[in-house]
Amino acid sequence: MRFPEDTINNMAQYLPQGADSPAQTEDEAQGEYSVEELALAANTTVRNIRAYQDRGVLPPPALRGRKGIYNNQHLSRLRLIANLLERGYTLSSIRELLAAMEQGIGLNELLGIESAINSPWGNEAPIVIPMTQMVKMFGTKLTPSAIKKASDLDLFSINGAQLRVTSMNTLKTAEELCKTGIPLEELLEILVVMRGNVQSVADSFVKLVAQHVLEPYGEQPLPPKEEFPQIAELVWRLRPLAQIVVDAELGRAMDHAANRFLADKLESILKQLPEE
Repeated sequence: MRFPEDTINNMAQYLPQGADSPAQTEDEAQGEYSVEELALAANTTVRNIRAYQDRGVLPPPALRGRKGIYNNQHLSRLRLIANLLERGYTLSSIRELLAAMEQGIGLNELLGIESAINSPWGNEAPIVIPMTQMVKMFGTKLTPSAIKKASDLDLFSINGAQLRVTSMNTLKTAEELCKTGIPLEELLEILVVMRGNVQSVADSFVKLVAQHVLEPYGEQPLPPKEEFPQIAELVWRLRPLAQIVVDAELGRAMDHAANRFLADKLESILKQLPEE
């Protein structure tokens, strides 16, 4: 079966995790999960994971005693499977597509570039907390409209009396800001604006990688086998560089904002202080 070139090329945006990239740390390569933890991280179910293994699209776990241990290769592969299923592919066609990509290319090379592109770009895994913990964090500021807005932003999803939180760091930051008197809903409105701007920057950055790293191969469905490690290494190097640039630009913007909005207020307060 020959798959469309656009399908093979688009897979490069979503490919699973391997330990081969020279710039990868050991922790990034291994990232151990139980099957339940893997299902949570990939936003899927244990039943799906078992089915994917049975159909040959997900490698089996390593065994430690009688317990199966999964790693970031499995997490990336699950994300790839989810993307292809959303595009209308069946598990059988996904298995054939993976086999087609691996023809003439060692599995290590394939997983190395999959890992570089599709490994989580953040270092925060989702966690599950009880709803009571969220109420304790925000108190009366946790209004029904705030809950809906936070859920729409995918900060968490509700499952009965529990929440699957995608970024606990974000919630803890919001908690600290709310303690200063800032309304939760206004913080969420800022996050809405921030999401739009950050997504635009991320899209532009990733397009640079696609245009200058992958497009030069033109009509070839895949880069030459010997160039896979170099491409994977380049993508791994771009990850921290993107974060550094974003942090630096945010710091610059905060400096300007503080000078514009807070300097006059501080000067007014100082003028009201009694002279000694």
